[in-house]
Amino acid sequence: MEYTDITTKFRKFFELPTSPVAVKIVAKDAEDEKKMKNAETAEIESPMRYCEMVRRCAVLGESFTFDIEDLSCASAELALGFAEPSYGEVYPRIKPADTVKVMLAPLEKATFVPDVVVVIANPRKIMRMTTIMAHLAGREPVTAKFKGEFAVCGECTAIPYMEDLSNLSLLCNGARMFGGYRDDEISFGFPLSDFVKVADATEQNEITSALCGCIMDAIPAQVVDVLADIGFGKGTDQFFGRFDGEIVRLYTTKDEKGKISSVALHIPVKFASKEDAEDAFDAAPGIVAESTLVGLRDNWVDMAIIVEFGESINRAAMRGDKFTAFIQDGIKVIKEEAGKFKRKR
Repeated sequence: MEYTDITTKFRKFFELPTSPVAVKIVAKDAEDEKKMKNAETAEIESPMRYCEMVRRCAVLGESFTFDIEDLSCASAELALGFAEPSYGEVYPRIKPADTVKVMLAPLEKATFVPDVVVVIANPRKIMRMTTIMAHLAGREPVTAKFKGEFAVCGECTAIPYMEDLSNLSLLCNGARMFGGYRDDEISFGFPLSDFVKVADATEQNEITSALCGCIMDAIPAQVVDVLADIGFGKGTDQFFGRFDGEIVRLYTTKDEKGKISSVALHIPVKFASKEDAEDAFDAAPGIVAESTLVGLRDNWVDMAIIVEFGESINRAAMRGDKFTAFIQDGIKVIKEEAGKFKRKR
């Protein structure tokens, strides 16, 4: 199975700046050992933490194949099944402890079939993932097991591997102090099958159209139909459409009276690094129109314009071609503004 397309689909929908990380637990198996020899991996010059390797895969695109001698964290040795606990039981962990190697890679680069996929993101983006998971499970609540210990190795790897359950982790002190995880980051571990289901669901209108009752309840059905005719589908908290290869997001906004009389058209522009994005953001006043809204988010610059209707969106949508032209003109403007930034990358 090739993982490039599914990774792209997942990252685009959830607007992830980092890659999902493929994890393979390797016991004594000739086929897995052959794959290890063929995999391109970063050399581990001195022992590292498992959580640090996972983050480097996600952020820097590196790959690793390691054994117990390459680990600097005793918790990971236990959680990943390299060693049995000496005193009492430990949870979570892979057991029996017959792991000989672990393979890590950005999912799109994986040359092996992952057992687990680990995603690092902020709470809002993982919230959106769990919303889809709940719909896939018949609106049943998503449960999680975490305690601030054995986070990436145990909560995000051992539990999905041993229990075939996707699991949330709020991370642990080791991950945050030594693994490089930011205060606004948490992680989620999926069995591969669950990850694939969530990624595929992002293209199923019957699921994504129902993800956020608050926004859909606030917009009359005829408005949704008109936006669909223009080319916008429904996401979790937004509409989105692809126009000449560019994905444009449409958000509705309420005025002080609770009436929707305008929409925001948004395009995120990705830069190679956070520093490049900061430079472009600082240069924005001399690049884009004064009416263009510009925001900074990691290595992304968010571009948006507001389209004012002067009346409720329901009444505006009843004007047919005039409303369509209004939105299409806005799409043209935001694409031109984003294009100015893209030429700066």
